[in-house]
Amino acid sequence: MPCVRHELKTADRAVLLRKVVASLRGGELCVLPTETVYGLALLPSRADAVQRARAAKGRDAAQPFTWHLAQRRECTQLWPHVPPGIERLLDRYWPGPLTVILPGPGGTTAGARLPAHEFTRAVIEACGEPLWLSSVNRTGEPPLVDARAIAAAFGEHVAHVVDDGPSPIGMASTIVRQLGPKLEVLREGILTADEVLRAAARLVLFVCTGNTCRSPLAEALARAAAARALGVSPAEVLAHGLSFASAGTSTLDGMPASDGSREAAKEAGLDLETHQSTALTPELVERASFVYCLSSSHRRAILAEMPEVADKLAMLRPDGLDVGDPYGRELSTYRRTRDEIQAAVAARVREWLPT
Repeated sequence: MPCVRHELKTADRAVLLRKVVASLRGGELCVLPTETVYGLALLPSRADAVQRARAAKGRDAAQPFTWHLAQRRECTQLWPHVPPGIERLLDRYWPGPLTVILPGPGGTTAGARLPAHEFTRAVIEACGEPLWLSSVNRTGEPPLVDARAIAAAFGEHVAHVVDDGPSPIGMASTIVRQLGPKLEVLREGILTADEVLRAAARLVLFVCTGNTCRSPLAEALARAAAARALGVSPAEVLAHGLSFASAGTSTLDGMPASDGSREAAKEAGLDLETHQSTALTPELVERASFVYCLSSSHRRAILAEMPEVADKLAMLRPDGLDVGDPYGRELSTYRRTRDEIQAAVAARVREWLPT
């Protein structure tokens, strides 16, 4: 059967949907649009289609294809367990340009994506099972993002090319993998590694007044304590699912840490030289998994504006007492404050670690 290119904006979508689904069920290959790049689509249950796709791309049998879903709930068929960090990623980026690889049943792994293109999801839904989609290219070459070029280069291999114009993003999806405690970004797309790791992590937020003395110390001390508990470097804590931040209830953005806090941190092997103050916002509180206040006045201020966050809000000191503000005092006071915060952090760190 010769390849047919269909312009989606002028096509009868119901008729086109039936044609594409019939071809896929018959073991043919089709090209479907997504928000990233066009995808070479096939039905995984058709062994002949799998062979055609590998031949068209020059892809060996060891390289898996990515499952593309019509609904998020279908991922439970592929992954017996979805870690909480991955759930946060799916909440934020699905449907969208993120591919996730997790352990599958029987010691296998499976990569899946929920594409944002409605027609392509409708095709998957109508097929009755997830499809395999792969970028339209020869292995090792850049993916093609123009439907006319795809029809010219791959027409002998495919039955239908659904043309929805240039791919909006024009680059392949970001790929993340979690096979153990660490989340790995295997490939960056429009979503960067830092964006993905921060979205997946549990955010631990420390709040004081000016975000120049106590809460910056708490943030740095907490990151170091988590690294020790996890047995990794502080730079690796984020990939293990924990993010730390600090903010002030009455401050301006961009102010440096106080001299005393910087010196007290330096003595403990920590660096606050690049710290810049951040004003506390409802969005930041909402995003946090844990919010620790250095004084009861901070807790009252947050609850007055956001009573619904009471369950995630606590005093940093487990005994509920305030950590006094050292602002403007001598270095010895900052040292005592640092040590007081360090003791409180040591008592709290196990609360944050992933299970």
